[in-house]
Amino acid sequence: MSRKQKLELTWVGKEARLRLEPRILLEDPSISHHAATRRDGDLFDNILIQGDNLLALKALEQDYAGKVKCIYIDPPFNTQQALEHYEDGLEHSIWLSMMRHRIEILHNLLNEEGSLFVHIDDNELGYLIALVDEVFGRTNRVSVITFKQSSVSGPKAINPGIVTTNNFILYYVKDKSCWRPNRVFAAASRDDRYSKYIENFTDPFQEWRLITLRQAFLASEGLASWAEAKKKYPDDIDGRLDAFVLDHAERVVRTARVAPKDVNENARRALQSSVEESGTVFRSTRDSRDSYFFLNGEQLIFYQTKTRLIDGIRTTAAPLTNLWDDLLSNNLHAEGGVEFPNGKKPEALLKRVIELSTADGDLVLDSFAGSGTTGAVAQKLRRRWIMIESGEHCLTHIVPRLNRVVDGSDKSGITKAVEWKGGGGFRFFHLAPSLLEKDRFGNWIVANRYNPIMLAEAMCKLMGFRYAPSQEPEQYWRHGHSTETDFIYVTTQSLTHDALRKLSEEVGPKRTLLVCCKAFSARENAFPNLTSKKFPRLFSQNANGAGTTTACVLPACQQPRRTTQTWR
Repeated sequence: MSRKQKLELTWVGKEARLRLEPRILLEDPSISHHAATRRDGDLFDNILIQGDNLLALKALEQDYAGKVKCIYIDPPFNTQQALEHYEDGLEHSIWLSMMRHRIEILHNLLNEEGSLFVHIDDNELGYLIALVDEVFGRTNRVSVITFKQSSVSGPKAINPGIVTTNNFILYYVKDKSCWRPNRVFAAASRDDRYSKYIENFTDPFQEWRLITLRQAFLASEGLASWAEAKKKYPDDIDGRLDAFVLDHAERVVRTARVAPKDVNENARRALQSSVEESGTVFRSTRDSRDSYFFLNGEQLIFYQTKTRLIDGIRTTAAPLTNLWDDLLSNNLHAEGGVEFPNGKKPEALLKRVIELSTADGDLVLDSFAGSGTTGAVAQKLRRRWIMIESGEHCLTHIVPRLNRVVDGSDKSGITKAVEWKGGGGFRFFHLAPSLLEKDRFGNWIVANRYNPIMLAEAMCKLMGFRYAPSQEPEQYWRHGHSTETDFIYVTTQSLTHDALRKLSEEVGPKRTLLVCCKAFSARENAFPNLTSKKFPRLFSQNANGAGTTTACVLPACQQPRRTTQTWR
């Protein structure tokens, strides 16, 4: 293989590139919702967008490129099924193209420390890994997480062959050299290697005596034998012992041999002393870390180091692995107060994803919002969020769910674990229609639905300017800016030579102005600080993309057999 060649996934239509109109977003204040009482730290400018998710991502790109800390998406798995809220059966090549277009924009939206999580099953898993590797770089793939979404029960238990219980989450980062993941722990079963107990823990450590864990448990229960304990608690003896260990984790221990070369000089002396004086505990202190304790040539390791506070409960815990089998997504029908068969993910799953990759106030994005789990969890965890959903369930499912989260009436999911009481709010936006439409002669014209304010904002986005209209009446021509001295003016008028001259004088020699108008009567370059453009000419240069009302424009040979192309 030559140096110029590279490994890549290819498919029919991969080279087809879309020219997307960067639409504007239109807020509907009647749907936006804020908590009645404002609290310190509440986040109100969260964004819910109803519209095609590719066009909506394009609409966000100018303002949010490089600002998103965590992206979680749960796209259609391409299972060739017609589900209740969306189609999930595209031609394989169409599905890959749709995913590639979205992954590329998501990559632009992430900041350098940002993380991407893509939830998928095994139908497209291998192909999707190769696709995301190409966009993000294989070196920036952190893990392929196995998520156990169900158990072998009910109808699944009688299925022939292998029963599918798992999905997968692809975990990538924008730049691994900048990546700073949080340390997350998951609940684990009790480690029965910790089988000893310090009977006189409150005495000086030199006098500590060890007994077995069972002896200590029996003494606490006033029982004479383990057989008697099993008789008293026939169905819960293990649970009772687990609780006892957690309640006394500071004095439950195990002993372990330690090589002198693995500890510092002070610890080596304490270790040797414990060998020479059998039955006596020796200690070696460490700056800003727990002390070493040695007995009979072995180290005492305390169970307390195995515990963590998870969701407000002290439990045995272990560092997170790439097997997530403790967050089953069955019995979720009531979570969030909405029904979403075959699509809803548990709030505990999104909590783990968000806590792994963000801190308070960071921005989280989900462009396949589904039932709105990502936004609900981000709100409860006090993160900022953006969600996109095209279907009607954006209004029938997501909005009511978020209203309950904001008002504090949602008691499901992670609410109790994070002590969520309500607060904050969100703004609801529709994706604007296309800026262009054809007149009866087939010419591209500004759509009648665009008023002057919408037109000015749309042209700013289309021409790469930031929409920021001046509040000063004498600077009516300042609709947006690209730099501190370069501005844009949008008008539906035809401008005369005198009108342009007046504009030039008001702009002044140290500033420049792009004038977008219906027509103008002046020579090109007549005014050095003005650049005048006619709408029709601008639009003719962008007609294929700007006039497109669907998310994907593909050659006819690549159109899917199904008539529905909308992705949720």
